[in-house]
Amino acid sequence: MNYFGIDIGCSSIKFGEVKLGAKVETIGFDMMLPSQASKTEKYTEALMYLVQSAEKYKGVGVGFPSVVWQDGIMDLEIQFNQIWQKVDQFLQNKNVPHFAINDADSAGFAELYNPAAPELRKGVTIVLTLGSGIGSGIFVDGKLLPNSELGMIQVKGMMAEQYAAASVKHRENLSMQEWASRLQEVITQIEIILSPDHILLGGGISADFEMYRSFLQTKRAVLAPAFYRNQAGVIGAAMYAAYCSKDYNFI
Repeated sequence: MNYFGIDIGCSSIKFGEVKLGAKVETIGFDMMLPSQASKTEKYTEALMYLVQSAEKYKGVGVGFPSVVWQDGIMDLEIQFNQIWQKVDQFLQNKNVPHFAINDADSAGFAELYNPAAPELRKGVTIVLTLGSGIGSGIFVDGKLLPNSELGMIQVKGMMAEQYAAASVKHRENLSMQEWASRLQEVITQIEIILSPDHILLGGGISADFEMYRSFLQTKRAVLAPAFYRNQAGVIGAAMYAAYCSKDYNFI
């Protein structure tokens, strides 16, 4: 039996069965695009549909684009806590282990616990997810500092994610070099504040890393694209479920 990972985004929900072992891979990775009208209702329907057959899996992990506490999830435009309460009750009734995690933390979990990347579990590693905003996962010697929000740091009098998210590049029609110069300012601030050993860049734009790598530099940190690219959130959610279930010998 494998784990099932769900990665909730602002406009889509990615999901898939995840096989954990010496090599980590997804089976049936796919995406749903819920209606953007009545978001709470439509996202609830989508998640309930995805967990209908959850008993087939050893556990379910769900990444939310919000702060995730032990006793609930922060509501934003979408009532995430209401959604989680319904999913939680359904999976409790099915006796399926299930766990919620912040979506950027989930992507970070995939990268940090990639069996082929033990070096990332030493020192400070930061994973930045570049999409509609900038999410962040901070790990110290492989241990997660949950719910960080490095996208909220100030750059040029703006929040970093309003200045340098991948969505800003498209919205303002920036060239790759123009956008990368903004991202460079964010990376510089993060290095000053946290002195990381590794910085990984995730999100869909990580697939184009070689197109903007030459425009970026770090003082000390090793800079690299996320290994699992766009599937990191799904893989990380499943890994987190395995981790919380004490079933993580694949690490």
